[in-house]
Amino acid sequence: MAENKADRRIQRTRRVLKSALVKLIKERGYDAITIQDITEQANVGRTTFYLHYQSKEALLLDHHAEVKDHFKLISLSREQLLQEEPQPEIVAFLKLLSENRNMYFAIRAAKDADLIVRGIREQMTSQLQASLKAIFAEQTPLLPMEVLTEYVAGAQLSLINWWMTNRTPYEAHQLARMLHQLQRSVILDAYGLTLLQSGLP
Repeated sequence: MAENKADRRIQRTRRVLKSALVKLIKERGYDAITIQDITEQANVGRTTFYLHYQSKEALLLDHHAEVKDHFKLISLSREQLLQEEPQPEIVAFLKLLSENRNMYFAIRAAKDADLIVRGIREQMTSQLQASLKAIFAEQTPLLPMEVLTEYVAGAQLSLINWWMTNRTPYEAHQLARMLHQLQRSVILDAYGLTLLQSGLP
């Protein structure tokens, strides 16, 4: 019981810190805020912050991971990965991203943007690797796994950035479908499969 209470306290503290970070980024931009600003907004001490995170970059990456978890983007089944249409959750995630353009651009313009994007990319590649190893447990891709997942994650991030930056006419559901189709095509090719061989229509 005491352990569950401690876990809830940790989750609550991290949730408050993430909320403070998001609020401050929207108000001031990413570079302008400090850990002191975050702790004051969250009404916690600096010591408490460092018990949970090493830096504001780590806090932001944890926020990103939580958002993906909320939208069920952590792991995919064979059906979700190879079906004709993308997950509805991906569409919802892209809509949220589009509605928070100011925050997105504040992070992309940050002096630590490369570090942040690299962290997000690492999250994506590790999650995709886990999904592919589960989906194709009896098969080995024709390309090294790290090459395949780095390519897919990098291409997705690049296309999303292009979509956000250029204000294209594509709606979130259209981009989600294109991302899904491109990912499916690359993965099938990497495993030497056609849709018929994949066991899906």
